[in-house]
Amino acid sequence: MKTIWLASIILIAVIVIAGVWFIYYTTTAPPAKEYKLALMVGGDETDMGFSYMAIQGAYRIRDKYDWEIDISRLVSFADQARVASDYADRGYDIVFAVGGQFIPTIYFEVSPQYNDTYFAQVPGLETPAPPSNVVGLHPAFQTVGHYLAGVLAGEMTETNAVAAIFGMWYPYLSMEFYAFKAGVESVNPDAKVYVRVAGTWMDASIGYQIASALIETKNVDIIVQIADTTGRGIIAACQDLGKMVIGTVADQAVLAPEVTLTSIGMDTPLFMEIVVQHIINGTWTEIGGTAADISIGDYLYPFHQFEDDVPQSVKDLLAETAEDIENGDIVVPRTVTAEPPPDPT
Repeated sequence: MKTIWLASIILIAVIVIAGVWFIYYTTTAPPAKEYKLALMVGGDETDMGFSYMAIQGAYRIRDKYDWEIDISRLVSFADQARVASDYADRGYDIVFAVGGQFIPTIYFEVSPQYNDTYFAQVPGLETPAPPSNVVGLHPAFQTVGHYLAGVLAGEMTETNAVAAIFGMWYPYLSMEFYAFKAGVESVNPDAKVYVRVAGTWMDASIGYQIASALIETKNVDIIVQIADTTGRGIIAACQDLGKMVIGTVADQAVLAPEVTLTSIGMDTPLFMEIVVQHIINGTWTEIGGTAADISIGDYLYPFHQFEDDVPQSVKDLLAETAEDIENGDIVVPRTVTAEPPPDPT
């Protein structure tokens, strides 16, 4: 009897253990994959521009999708390959590089060595196509916004002289200039549109000198600044000399509300989220190896302190222009030149 009783206890224990094992392994989902995102930017948050919006995008991915993120700010030209390779070596799922200066490193140097790592380049190249593990943002991503800013500047200038100042001259930035110029000329063919290239994204004093010279020698009264930290000097010159500035990427009115007419928006976080969703959904092949033609820079921020200065007729014209672009009735040019054009005569 004792032997039978002991055998029964053992049998019951085995059944219980087997049941527990079956329930656990058939009802418990495998642990979710933990994703990691890296971001490389040439500046930091203080420019309220290209770098700032990309950093905000990384924070959105962290907070919305619970991804681990790491951000490398103020990445120099000499350090680009090392930083990107280090992220790939440490198993980051995707490396975002935000800034045209990163294109040679991401497209041609690092990504071919790390086929298991995804890379996103903002902006990318239209041609050649990137490797299959790279997605670029099509370089015309902000031409619509610049065209609208041109319409606004052409209507608001009192001197018939406006300008755009760039940190560097890349193909995608030349598209932005010619889109701005086309917008100005569509409403004010008498206006002169100047362009200057500072040669640096990081020197506010050069930005100040260039902007001051345009204002004092060319009678420019509205300047679009696409220059990151160099743009801080452009803004300061407009403050000192009482002229208007149009910012880019983020709403830069916070830097100088008394002179910022508006800013040309760029929704970098949206592009970053689209890329991340493709990774999560396993649909990378839909975007990998392409320059994704997504218009994330097709709007202007509010006029803030200039709300009452911009006539309702101009606001209506901007809305109509945006609608005509959306409908295809207005085609914004995507002109690329190796060098900036000479001054208008």
